[in-house]
Amino acid sequence: MTTDFYNLLLSDCALAAVLLALFLYVGRVSRGVRGIATWGVAHFLYSLGAAMLDGTAQTLVRAGNESLADGIAGAGGVLACAGLVGLAWSIIQFVQQRALALWERALLPLCLGFSLAGVALGGGVEAQGAAMSATEVIVLLVMVRHLFALRGAPDHVPARLMIVGCGVLLWLYGGDLLAALTGRYGPNPMWVNLDLSIWFLLNFCMLMLASFRAAEPLRRGALFDPLTGALNRRGLDNELQALGTRAAGEHGLAVIVLDLDHFKAVNDDQGHETGDRVLQRFSDVVRGCIRSEDLFARLGGEEFMLVLRNTQADTAHALAERIRWQVMMLEFAPAHRNIRVTVSLGISFSADRHAPCETLIRLADEALYDAKHKGRNRIEVRWHPA
Repeated sequence: MTTDFYNLLLSDCALAAVLLALFLYVGRVSRGVRGIATWGVAHFLYSLGAAMLDGTAQTLVRAGNESLADGIAGAGGVLACAGLVGLAWSIIQFVQQRALALWERALLPLCLGFSLAGVALGGGVEAQGAAMSATEVIVLLVMVRHLFALRGAPDHVPARLMIVGCGVLLWLYGGDLLAALTGRYGPNPMWVNLDLSIWFLLNFCMLMLASFRAAEPLRRGALFDPLTGALNRRGLDNELQALGTRAAGEHGLAVIVLDLDHFKAVNDDQGHETGDRVLQRFSDVVRGCIRSEDLFARLGGEEFMLVLRNTQADTAHALAERIRWQVMMLEFAPAHRNIRVTVSLGISFSADRHAPCETLIRLADEALYDAKHKGRNRIEVRWHPA
């Protein structure tokens, strides 16, 4: 064990302490996103335990103080295994955003059992090395499994880098486990340099993922209406620009403009709080009728819009009729039993894959104008010329 090698491990612990502070800070500003602070705490425990096992205990062995070395190795092994399980828990919580399942919680007693068994059997540094390596392999496999679920932008890039890093670490720790089981466990400066570099990459990618999640409320505030959860105008424009010439899909493109009838009277007679509740219930009805790929936006006030890709004219009309009927059937709390809500809808449709959305939106507006002037609570259609 060289002084430079030991200093490298101590420097890693110092870096882990800095990362702990960063992850605690990002976790605090991320408004309840699970798993971020857990990663910082777990990585610090793992780094400290690994330094005790691979640094302090190995130095004591070379100094001839094997009894103290075994104690330090046992404590380091327990800390490292607990920290590793915490890393697995962090990834599970971060990706799934849920409480841990029973089998996931069972990882802690399982992996601590490896280390405690080594202490009970008096195996010393080699036994704790085997326990830590076995735990590392199990934890990395769990992490890889859950990281594959991060497929959407922008999470997929750092998630894929983490998967590659975990693959390299699995190769390293698999060899380390074999060495420990055959009595050849010991520090390798070249091995440790690669190991620490990969963990630096994993921490950097995890910070990226945490930052993306922390920024998500800001993104939603910029693109979504906070009252109804529908896209706002900017969000709708962004989605339409992203679709570009693919907007129509295989079968065609339909635009439906929806406007609640006599909504001003609801606000004036019942108050804005009741009006907000009506808008929320209306939005819930619409979301319950459309597909996940359909775009639903609030244009302002009581006016909304649907953009239906890869759809047909009769399907769009049937959807509009279902929304109109369900809105008309809405019932409210006894205090507002007398509220009756209806909606007028204007539809435009084109089977032309290259039909501009702007034209369809204008035609749908014209159809809505006709529906309003023909008595409201009805559907009117404008066809885009082929």
